[in-house]
Amino acid sequence: MTENNYQYLINGTRLTNYSVIPNTVCEMNISSTAKVIYAKLLNRAQLSAGNGFVDGLGRAYVIYTIEDLAKELGKCNSTIKDNLRELTRVGLIEKKRSSKSRANMIFVKVPGASIVGQFSACNVIENKPYKGSKTVLTSGGKPTPSYSNNNKREIPNYEYREGDSL
Repeated sequence: MTENNYQYLINGTRLTNYSVIPNTVCEMNISSTAKVIYAKLLNRAQLSAGNGFVDGLGRAYVIYTIEDLAKELGKCNSTIKDNLRELTRVGLIEKKRSSKSRANMIFVKVPGASIVGQFSACNVIENKPYKGSKTVLTSGGKPTPSYSNNNKREIPNYEYREGDSL
């Protein structure tokens, strides 16, 4: 008997190399294989979005061959094709034809109930140095008028001792 390397999940455990299936998708009337394929596509789409694989409308796309999916899941090509058609039928993915010799672009859609928030480049908050030592959260690239060179405000350095209250 081979020894496995499974460990118990404890407080503070951080996971890596896993896929997520939204609860809304789990409740859909689609096959288990389609759900697993969707999870793999969703995971890949998140990576694609972060790496700039987006179309002209800003939608992330995945290029995943049927052969690669079949190999990773231990299924035959026809099973993968059937399940991709199932995902297309329920509206979770949309395929766009690429050139003859390339795999199709797959756009993965997420149920609205599963989205917490979306950010665009216009509303990303970044840290900018303030007088070289402090950081102030700002949005956009230009400082607000209250932080112009003429009327900069000092940020007080508060020190708290034991027993002090905020």
